[in-house]
Amino acid sequence: AEPTLDRACDLGLAFQLTNIARDIVEDAQIGRVYLPAEWLAEVGIPEDEVALPEHRAALATLAARLVDLAEPYYQSASQGLRDLPLRSAWSIATAHGVYRQIGVEVKARGAAAWDARVSTSKAQKLQFLLGGGVLALASRRMQVRPRPDGLWRRPR
Repeated sequence: AEPTLDRACDLGLAFQLTNIARDIVEDAQIGRVYLPAEWLAEVGIPEDEVALPEHRAALATLAARLVDLAEPYYQSASQGLRDLPLRSAWSIATAHGVYRQIGVEVKARGAAAWDARVSTSKAQKLQFLLGGGVLALASRRMQVRPRPDGLWRRPR
């Protein structure tokens, strides 16, 4: 259904914003810069210098901005769980938790976010697997909130 597809798009956007934040330096090292040029200009980072260590503090502010931008998409996406089959909802809720945590960790590490690749531990993944199951079950009785205004909308 259309509303479920909208929530799935929200999750895809949240995942992509998180991936961009986590991989800013790695991507820049191979010539890929996904940050808006205006953002880079605001913090004084030339596009061809994104990967340089001296820009990590400024880059951390941009990564935090991406993570913050992803949050309303994560919140909206969770509202689509109710309309999925239970096993699918469980998988999606688990992935939602894992990816969102990666963003939280990127933001928390600040300028050190790219010293080592941010990921979740096996224990965290297990925790998100269990929590995802609980959330999937709870979604069956969840009152769905309207999709927030201001989020990107897919073309119809």
